[in-house]
Amino acid sequence: MIMMLPFFTGMVAVWFGIRGQRAACLTLWFITLAVFSAWCKFHMTDPLGLSL
Repeated sequence: MIMMLPFFTGMVAVWFGIRGQRAACLTLWFITLAVFSAWCKFHMTDPLGLSL
């Protein structure tokens, strides 16, 4: 479920942008950017558990 969060916030940001609510749209884009950044940092620093 958490992996869908950036896609959901991006979709809602586009919806606000289409409706003309600029402040809400930009706020949601920054939230989406923060979620993507946290997601990337987690995956870049997580040890890769491969079983060969």
